[in-house]
Amino acid sequence: MKNGETRTYTVPLRKEYLKTPKWRRAEKAVSTLRSFVERHSKVEDIKIGKWVNESIWKRGAKNPPSRVRVDIKRIEDIVMVELSELPRKAKTKEIPEEVKSETKPVTKPKVTEKVKKQKSKPVKKTSKSPAEKPKIIKKATKKTK
Repeated sequence: MKNGETRTYTVPLRKEYLKTPKWRRAEKAVSTLRSFVERHSKVEDIKIGKWVNESIWKRGAKNPPSRVRVDIKRIEDIVMVELSELPRKAKTKEIPEEVKSETKPVTKPKVTEKVKKQKSKPVKKTSKSPAEKPKIIKKATKKTK
């Protein structure tokens, strides 16, 4: 696999994760994916993307998908693995570096001792007088013989 090249694979996971206890199946599926990518890309430094990981763990640790379709992209000595068809919420535009450097991070204002002391006092609940309480009207029910 050459630098900058992207390939799409359908990785079979079921055959391997069925060999492990049920509560470890998603864990085994991720390690199977990692070993598959290592074998096909011949690179040991592999980064598994957020969306691949979420798709494997989506149904819990006991029930991962039987296969996953992934895109494998090599960047120098690192291989990035991501879902072939990303969900809609993943397809957001990235912010250019120029804009990122111009914006300042938002910081919380410091809390002074005066502000700490001025916490609101609990409100006392006043009991309602009998005139203010809502009256409960009972409906007459017919008795059957």
